[in-house]
Amino acid sequence: MKITIKNLGVLESAEYELGNLTVVCGKNNTGKTYAAYALYGFLDYWRNNYEFQVDPALIEEFQNNGTVLIQQEQIRDWLPKNLEQAYKKYCKEQLPAVLGYSPEYSERFQNCYFRVEVDNNQRLPLFDQDMIRRWGCYYNSFQYKINVDGKNIQISSSQQQTSQKFPLNRVLIPFISREIVPHASFASADRIGAAMFSDEIRYLRDEFYQKKEFSFNKKIPIDYPLPVSENLNTIRDSLLSPPQLTEDIQDVFRELLGGNFEIINGKLYFIPSYSDNLPLTITESSSSVRSLLSLWLQLCNKNYIQDFPNMFMIDEPEMNLHPINQCLLARIFVRLVNLGYKIYITTHSDYIVKELNTLILLNRRNKINDEVMKQYGYSEKEFLDPNKVRVYMAQEIETKKTETKKTRSKKKTNQLIIPKCTFIRANIDELGIDLPSFDTTIDEMNRIQNELLSGEDDE
Repeated sequence: MKITIKNLGVLESAEYELGNLTVVCGKNNTGKTYAAYALYGFLDYWRNNYEFQVDPALIEEFQNNGTVLIQQEQIRDWLPKNLEQAYKKYCKEQLPAVLGYSPEYSERFQNCYFRVEVDNNQRLPLFDQDMIRRWGCYYNSFQYKINVDGKNIQISSSQQQTSQKFPLNRVLIPFISREIVPHASFASADRIGAAMFSDEIRYLRDEFYQKKEFSFNKKIPIDYPLPVSENLNTIRDSLLSPPQLTEDIQDVFRELLGGNFEIINGKLYFIPSYSDNLPLTITESSSSVRSLLSLWLQLCNKNYIQDFPNMFMIDEPEMNLHPINQCLLARIFVRLVNLGYKIYITTHSDYIVKELNTLILLNRRNKINDEVMKQYGYSEKEFLDPNKVRVYMAQEIETKKTETKKTRSKKKTNQLIIPKCTFIRANIDELGIDLPSFDTTIDEMNRIQNELLSGEDDE
């Protein structure tokens, strides 16, 4: 999938494509989070709100006969036009709310441009193969069946004729392969606060809607960016069903956390490895535990583990983590990539990037690599194919703007330098990721310290 963003906050332009592992680095306030929010918002809009436009004749056939067969090639033909319509409507109607802006500020985004392009060639099956799903209501039931080779989908109703209100165009999107348009989840940088205050936030919002007078004297409830709201929902939903996690990911997470999460009597606890009899509430747990909770819950969700390949988006995964744990988290990401998931992160962590380089080097497989793998406890599940990785650096570019100011005596022209940013793709090969920005900062720090130390020797 290729994404193009223009005129979004400080982003003058950003053109990039998703890999199985996508990493976006850069200084603060260079547009990394805005770009991630915008992408996640579109994927959420596509899956949950967009109405896929199909040939009206198919809808009429389904209404008259109670069944219809839709071929893969028909959907392929309609997909580009639907994506174009979806991102135009999304940019115009949804993007401000995704970023947490109230409707009155939507004019700030009137010049924003957002576009997605997907790989729609014959190599990728359009539908997830050999699948049957059923949906029903009190007066009718429906079955969606995809054949073994994934080339067509049969939609049937229990009634010979069905209501014209049945949204045939809405039910197609969940069957389009997630390898073409991923189904994403997002762990925002606000996930620590979401973990601590989710119950209180929900309570206060309920109070606002239920009472005419609100103790905080607010006219409207606070608007959160969509990923932040989703973090709150993830914590809420986790209490409805017992979390599950594949065993190999569970083991690495246990090492990373120094314990495990459990739901006891409908409440979420952290159980440290040193004491199974000492459950800690999330508020009592460390900031690193709270930082990892959102990702852990998303991984544990039954739909993510047992359903189709997914994409996990994490803003600053290194928050509150010791360098050792940042490296362990990088290894978890690669394990997920090798299981078929997609990972998208924004990061300032040199440790994560260097650990990814190590896993790329291990992928070469030679005698020395085998010895290193045994000595330091790496697994073949953590080998990283460089072809699966895309890394981008958010960098500032100078945009000059001429401004004329009138005074009593004369006109004065000023040339202002307005900071704008873009994404630059990093080179990646079997020797790792060429990302000089972190190394430049570290080299400068070492140079300063060497100069200070050499000055002491002269004295």
